[in-house]
Amino acid sequence: MYEAIILAGGFGTRLREAVPDLPKPMAPIAGKPFLAWQLDYLIQIGVNRFILSVGYKAQTIRDYFGDEYQGADIVYAEETEPLGTGGAIQYALTKAIQARVFVLNGDTLCATDLGALRVLTVNHPGSVGIAVKHVDNAGRYGAIAFDEKTRLVTRFGEKLSADPGYINAGIYDVPANLFDAIAIATPFSFEVSVIQHLVGNNLYAQASGDFFIDIGIKDDFLSAQTLIPSFIKQ
Repeated sequence: MYEAIILAGGFGTRLREAVPDLPKPMAPIAGKPFLAWQLDYLIQIGVNRFILSVGYKAQTIRDYFGDEYQGADIVYAEETEPLGTGGAIQYALTKAIQARVFVLNGDTLCATDLGALRVLTVNHPGSVGIAVKHVDNAGRYGAIAFDEKTRLVTRFGEKLSADPGYINAGIYDVPANLFDAIAIATPFSFEVSVIQHLVGNNLYAQASGDFFIDIGIKDDFLSAQTLIPSFIKQ
């Protein structure tokens, strides 16, 4: 069974018109919060302990999920000041009980084989695994290139062209002691201050499944009302 950190502290600025008074992960999708759908899916694929990294209106999330959801344990890592994505992950990892932990954004849902992602790092215990998604226009998001045989990432986040390619799907597999030898002042970006420095050395990519949605984009939020319930069978 797996342990996962969900970054659920977002303000949801781009969704403010549609969701004016909720943290972004609590945006309603077909009658229940997006975060509940996300946890439902992750429980189905083997996660049984969640660390929810919360900040904006954290009590709303605590009130809904409590300390257990669908048989999975829930603990909270609450920011008292903005930490950035990197600082939030660093703090949440102090509450981990497993040697490796999955880290996911609280506003995206992606079909993922967590077991395949975890296998990437078996022979590289200090490395990070990343799920990547193939899209028609990788330059729009920032392209990721990796060696097809070793899966070692050789390029990350370059917005060079509109060609098809892989992008960051927002799912990482990290060692719980990732920050033991890293000293960075908060707030800091996980992608800029950590991931970029692992490229070509300690970052391995696993292609995700076809389903991917980001509810931070209004059009996708509207589409999610039907797409997510169709993807996640209750």
